Amino acid sequence: MTRADASTLPAESAGTPPRSARYRALKLMALALLLGSCAYFLFQLWDNLHELPPVQWGWAAAWVIGLAVLGNLTSVPLIALMWKLLLRDQGVALPYRRSLQIIAVSQMGKYLPGNVGHFAGRVLLGSQAGVPAGKTIATMAMETFWVLGISGIFAVAALMFYVNDLHEGLVDSNHPGYLAALAVTMLGSPFVAVRVVNRLLPGLSRKLGRGQLLAEPRLVTAVMVAGLIALSFVVLGSVVELLASELFQHPEIDWLEMILLFAVAWTAGFLVPGSPGGLGVREAVMLTLMGPAIGTETALGVAVVMRLSSMGADALAFGLGLLFRPPPATPTDLDGN
Repeated sequence: MTRADASTLPAESAGTPPRSARYRALKLMALALLLGSCAYFLFQLWDNLHELPPVQWGWAAAWVIGLAVLGNLTSVPLIALMWKLLLRDQGVALPYRRSLQIIAVSQMGKYLPGNVGHFAGRVLLGSQAGVPAGKTIATMAMETFWVLGISGIFAVAALMFYVNDLHEGLVDSNHPGYLAALAVTMLGSPFVAVRVVNRLLPGLSRKLGRGQLLAEPRLVTAVMVAGLIALSFVVLGSVVELLASELFQHPEIDWLEMILLFAVAWTAGFLVPGSPGGLGVREAVMLTLMGPAIGTETALGVAVVMRLSSMGADALAFGLGLLFRPPPATPTDLDGN
């Protein structure tokens, strides 16, 4: 897809028929879920505000919060590396520095209503850097499949080993093959999706691929992307453990439990449509799942500080992305189109 094609998308979409009643109903349900989650979290915050664990403010607390911001910031270079690897398989060689700058700037878009601003921002900034919009869309779809696959594995593990009272038989902990089957299905979905689109919708595939059929991701790329996503969850879960144990002084924190439970909360916030950056949804799920493990007050404090650290990291990335914007560079299109 050329820049001219991308620029005509809004005009083309203007003539589309109105959304169906089913779409509006689903949108209202998502909005109700979002508002309900936010209301629940805000109620718990107000009700337990006076019982939040005391924080010993000083250099130690400042270091912990600084590490929390840096921990959240690591998601930006990891996402940039994932995108670069996926683009490479589609025949586009984008310099990592340029990829990093685009991700750093576009991530702030997730706080816009609809929770899709960061995707739209990546398409726009990528197009300005010479990346075909269709290939950016294709790689973002693959990235989303793998994110959901890895987060789903973490979530199922959490349900199996730490939240047994919630799954009500949905996860059979006596058969670990269930988790293995889920992993294979989710991690293999990008390969299947590309193959299905190429066979059943070749016109769409060529439009996205700028005249060429979309390329299936290489196995080595799949392994690397999956590893980077898992690493991101480990880092974020470790930040949660750090806040609970060091900032709020809660003893005997289970590091693995915090990683897995946070993955469940993150996935819930990611899946709810319209939730800006998972705001409200993620915190409500963190409170519900982590409360029994570390106490409602500590879980509430961790959820609040984690959100503030995440927003601080995104703001810092945005500022650095604008400050260190590299000179314009056209990526090499390896397929020659």
